[in-house]
Amino acid sequence: MPFTRTTFIRILKIGSAVLIILVIIAYALWRSLAYARGPHINIIEPVDGASISASTTVIRGNVERANNITLNGRTVTIDELGNFSEIIIVFPGINIITLDAKDQFERMVETQLRLFRK
Repeated sequence: MPFTRTTFIRILKIGSAVLIILVIIAYALWRSLAYARGPHINIIEPVDGASISASTTVIRGNVERANNITLNGRTVTIDELGNFSEIIIVFPGINIITLDAKDQFERMVETQLRLFRK
């Protein structure tokens, strides 16, 4: 079979269609990997193990891929970007603060923050 202009155009069309399908599949896989990883909690401040001198402090952070978050069992409000900010009381000694996040598939992640007050 000789390599003609028609054969070249046919190969080009089939190759383009395969390439487009592969790009769509790769994009769909890349976007769904975020859901497969589950929720993630990122605490911005204070850092774990921080020494606090005041009786209250603000816990700031953000969550990814989570529908709700709790701080020591109490629901925390999050904005549309996943940011949260809560004021907590810090008792003298070591304080362990637990943050739980749950996604739409009921997967849960827990992060603990240890604070020390003099």
